[in-house]
Amino acid sequence: MAAATEKVFVVLPAEFKVGQSTLSWVLSHFGGSGATVVITHVHVPPQMIPVMGVKFHTSKLSPEQVKLFRRIEREKVNNQLDGYVHQCSKMKVKCEKLIFEKEDVVAGLVELIGLHRVTRLVISAAADRQYSRKMEKPKSRTATEIMQRADSSCKIWFICKGQLICTRGKEVDTAPSVTPLLPDFGEQALQLVPYQKEDNLQTELGLYDELKEACIAAENLMKRALNESSRRQRADEEVVSALQKATEYRELYLEEVRKREELEEALARANREIAQLRQANHLSMDEQNTSPDELQEAMSEELTFERRIIDMDDVLRTAGQDTEPQKERVHVQIDLETGGRELQALLSQSKLTAFSPSSVIQSPYDEDCIPPYFLCPILQEPMRDPHVAADGFTYEADAIKSWLDGRNDTSPVTGEPLAHRELAPNFALGAVIQDYAIRRRQHRFS
Repeated sequence: MAAATEKVFVVLPAEFKVGQSTLSWVLSHFGGSGATVVITHVHVPPQMIPVMGVKFHTSKLSPEQVKLFRRIEREKVNNQLDGYVHQCSKMKVKCEKLIFEKEDVVAGLVELIGLHRVTRLVISAAADRQYSRKMEKPKSRTATEIMQRADSSCKIWFICKGQLICTRGKEVDTAPSVTPLLPDFGEQALQLVPYQKEDNLQTELGLYDELKEACIAAENLMKRALNESSRRQRADEEVVSALQKATEYRELYLEEVRKREELEEALARANREIAQLRQANHLSMDEQNTSPDELQEAMSEELTFERRIIDMDDVLRTAGQDTEPQKERVHVQIDLETGGRELQALLSQSKLTAFSPSSVIQSPYDEDCIPPYFLCPILQEPMRDPHVAADGFTYEADAIKSWLDGRNDTSPVTGEPLAHRELAPNFALGAVIQDYAIRRRQHRFS
């Protein structure tokens, strides 16, 4: 009766193909003894969780996401272990499942042996590809540490590729089972006797299918939850980005408003300055418009005066020593002095330099007696194209233009700033100079 309640704990991986040889050895050696086979698996929860094809550490995800993923993983492991249970049921061997979750496999097995007072334990000594006939001790790190750290009251069998490698602990009699080794999945070697608890098996298979469907549904829910979480995260990032752009656009708008106000103020100032310049320009043009009239009147008086001088010279040349010519000369001299004072007054009003009547009396067309108002104040030469500047003085056109092009904004005569840079032709003075030149040539060749 004691043998019927004995339990043999078999440490198996989740993949059925990897642990198949170990389970076959257990079923062949303990299947006929009536012992219960306990399918034992230490589940290590993963630290890296895949999300949308990328693995993240558990510290980077929310606790709900980690909990959901690990629960799904445990359900997957539980479903995989059902394959071992199904095979035990086929061989009419009682079996149980025991899943122990621990960060370290060896520590979990040691703790499990102490909690459940395990006295019989079967574990893989190494991977099946490492098996050799000369193997005498375990090669895997897990099996080696279990041999050293497990409680001494626990009997341990180390199996590799369906062969017993070694044992640890007191020798225990095992009754070989009449059932041969576990056949391959692809073929049915023996005709099995119907199991007495077939109804229980069908129930377990139904539960297995339900758990599988539940696992698939949970996995789909987890994917949907992760997708929703990612979508919400992207939406939050878009909201933050939109707020940042709105702030930037507001700052740009305020800057544009400020610049527009500055431009409007600058435009108003420019309009005021233009209005002032236009007003000053109109005033100067009015002065210029009146100045040529005055000059023309003065020049007309000058021409009349010069004609009187010429007539006087003709009289003097023909008079000889007569007393009457002397009297006439005295009268002409008096008229000349009177006309000279009048001409000088007119010239002073038009800002032209007057000349003394005595110099004209000597020789009106002599080289040394050129009227000074015929001379350009800049070149000190007779003008050919006289122009009036903003200071009211008349200059040679080329000379005053060169003066202004040299960035000079002051009068060449007075040194005071010019109101504007515009020039007006002095037609009256030009006509006087031209007429003077003609009479001078006639006098030279007479």
